[in-house]
Amino acid sequence: MVEVLAAAFAHDDPIDEYVFPDETVRYRRAPRMLRAMIRHRFLPAGGAEVAVLDGRVVGVLLWYPQGYRPGGLRELVAGPELLVAMGSAVRRGIEVDAAMDRAAPPEPHFFHVYLGADPSLQRSGVGRALYASFTDKADRQGASICGICKDANVGYYEALGNERTGSVRLGASGPELNIMIRRPRPL
Repeated sequence: MVEVLAAAFAHDDPIDEYVFPDETVRYRRAPRMLRAMIRHRFLPAGGAEVAVLDGRVVGVLLWYPQGYRPGGLRELVAGPELLVAMGSAVRRGIEVDAAMDRAAPPEPHFFHVYLGADPSLQRSGVGRALYASFTDKADRQGASICGICKDANVGYYEALGNERTGSVRLGASGPELNIMIRRPRPL
């Protein structure tokens, strides 16, 4: 999962670039941060799904389920690993979490955080297949899906049934990202 996401987000990702502005530091620390987040946030919360081809992971979707927000005991346990992984970028990581909180709608929702495919398989339908499975889960629970994305991905998420509802800035002077919402569909 870490390898796929690190490769998928290695270039032109405003969130990773904000958290780790130095490219050398980003290539070293972003995979460590992903590993800690997968281990301590997404897997325990049931917010992870993978696409597998020929026995290897080729796509990953990570989300926070309804009602989940980083913090509390889970973050206390993850704290040392996240501190080591992120180093001086911890404050910017907290600012990303705060931006997601500001973007979240008031109704029950899942918060989509990562969707990535092995670069050799991008545009082959891996991401769409993962997202279709995800929307099925959300629809069965009557929950919206919320996420944030860069301008270049708005059309992709609109094609998946999302609507751009506004924008949110990372920190005081970071990039402005689009808030995308997909309302639940009747079963």
